[in-house]
Amino acid sequence: MSKPNVVRKFSRFPLKSLPLRLMNFVYAHVPRRVDPLIVAAAERVLSTAVGHPTQLTQVEFISERGRRNLLLRCHCPSDTGLPSSLIIKKVKANSYNPNNPNSWDTLRFFRDWLGAQFLSTVSDQYPHSPRFYGGDLTLGFIILEDVPHHARLVESLLGSGSASADLSVRNQAERALLQHAACLAQLHVDTLGKAAEFEALAKEIAPKAQFMREGVDIPTQQRLLNNLGIQPESNWLHDLNTINEAMNHPGDFLAYVHADACPDNVLDTGEGLRLIDFETGHFGHAFVDIAYGRMMFPSCWCANRLPHPVVQQMENTYRAILSKHRPSVESDSIFETALVRACGYWLLTTLTRHLEPALSKDLNWGISTTRQRILARLEAFITTTQEFNQLPGLRGTASRLLDLLQQRWSDTPSLPDYPAFR
Repeated sequence: MSKPNVVRKFSRFPLKSLPLRLMNFVYAHVPRRVDPLIVAAAERVLSTAVGHPTQLTQVEFISERGRRNLLLRCHCPSDTGLPSSLIIKKVKANSYNPNNPNSWDTLRFFRDWLGAQFLSTVSDQYPHSPRFYGGDLTLGFIILEDVPHHARLVESLLGSGSASADLSVRNQAERALLQHAACLAQLHVDTLGKAAEFEALAKEIAPKAQFMREGVDIPTQQRLLNNLGIQPESNWLHDLNTINEAMNHPGDFLAYVHADACPDNVLDTGEGLRLIDFETGHFGHAFVDIAYGRMMFPSCWCANRLPHPVVQQMENTYRAILSKHRPSVESDSIFETALVRACGYWLLTTLTRHLEPALSKDLNWGISTTRQRILARLEAFITTTQEFNQLPGLRGTASRLLDLLQQRWSDTPSLPDYPAFR
């Protein structure tokens, strides 16, 4: 049966009256039409960018249905001075309202706009992200460079999907991870000392929005421990306040952070890596990004373990680049302290977001479950604080929590290594 016939056959019935499986089938085969308002607005934005009238020759969907953002590839005539193709990225949520910066969907769109525009200006030598060509606040879209790429970091980590990885797959994954660490280091180096420029741009684009830095929700942490009957160590609260202070006042480590530096947000162009999706990006503590490998990519659907020697190589790569501009990180004490506090932040963030629902039910999220992630991050944080002899109060409390959860979740398998390292 052809797609048009499917649409005609069911168009007379309300979709909600169909069985769920059939409804999904019909929905998947209904042709999508590009909103002409978006196309017209995009042409106005691009005309302003290049200084003369510009029309798009073709616009096509490239995002899957049901995603929180709509992605369109638009093709440009050769005489416009623009690339042959660009990407329109539009927020889809009904709650988007440019006049309501308290909405999560509005705030994430503002951040994405800010990150894309800001990073297009910070370096002539190192392109951190797709070039930004403009946007429309009312309709909620931005226009970006269509970056040619042959893979994303996630594909290197997932390998061929086989049960075991051969040496070439492992070597490729290691190279990609070291490139990722270097990419993050260069991002931070190029944005050190530029917080005022970012804030000025934020006030211009979203004057009512409040962009907060990382922080630890201490009341929620206390409630979670109380509900589980866990008595925190005497210096537990001191350690949480120490992490909060570091995150809110990064000092020499204040830089633009991606804060969602997931393997699927990294494009490999063959000449270097480019970061995409800046919906959580902001100025904060640089080590929030480099702690991702050690803490198993905390915000990502594709969370698995990395071998510890590979994590150490990533951190050493990052440290070598950052030290050229922040010589203080050559001190083991300073580097280790910053790293441990960033790991503590990600552990506490994981517990705040996921522990309570995980106590009643384990949920699949991408290639692992929430319980696997919680247990693995507790283990990683405890190991890290033992290695560097830091934050003993939070370490002792985390150990008690880990013991309790391992007893309750005894049937939860350990979070595995990425397929490339199995």
